[in-house]
Amino acid sequence: MDKEERDKKIREKIEEEEQLEQVRLEGVKEWVWDILLNVKHFRPEEIQIDPHFNLEMSDCEAIASIDYVINLNSTTVMAIKCSSSALESWERYIKALARVVLDYQIPYAMVTDGETVRVFDIVSGSVVSNSVQELFSREEALKRIEGFEKTPFPKEKSEREKRIVYAFEGIKCPISGGKS
Repeated sequence: MDKEERDKKIREKIEEEEQLEQVRLEGVKEWVWDILLNVKHFRPEEIQIDPHFNLEMSDCEAIASIDYVINLNSTTVMAIKCSSSALESWERYIKALARVVLDYQIPYAMVTDGETVRVFDIVSGSVVSNSVQELFSREEALKRIEGFEKTPFPKEKSEREKRIVYAFEGIKCPISGGKS
């Protein structure tokens, strides 16, 4: 086998792996959607799919995206990142994103790979749930945001968080050029 054939086989293998990863990711997203609607009783109109956010940094601008956000009573309550692997690394991304994509910190953020679920209280930094069973329902979410004050993330720390989101946005683009 010559170098050209070997390179072609490697590219094909990479593309095959990326396609499998995309299928797994879509399965996780469908699972989350089903849980949010049918188990936790959020309404479809309260769940924004694949929202994009503009990030303004000191020397550039970027667009960040997430799988879902839940909006209740004119407040974005939770940002959700679905992953097909490396859940722990995406925890840092979701926390940074929830801190800086709006003019206030999104109070909760969730990351899941379809098996493990972690929900974070963004302002306190604590883990509020480690399973889908512990994830709060729509009714519980409404109670949690009663009296919620939209608190911005400290300006002196926001540039760092934006850079973290920006770096992870680059990771989300596989070699073949698709989005994960």
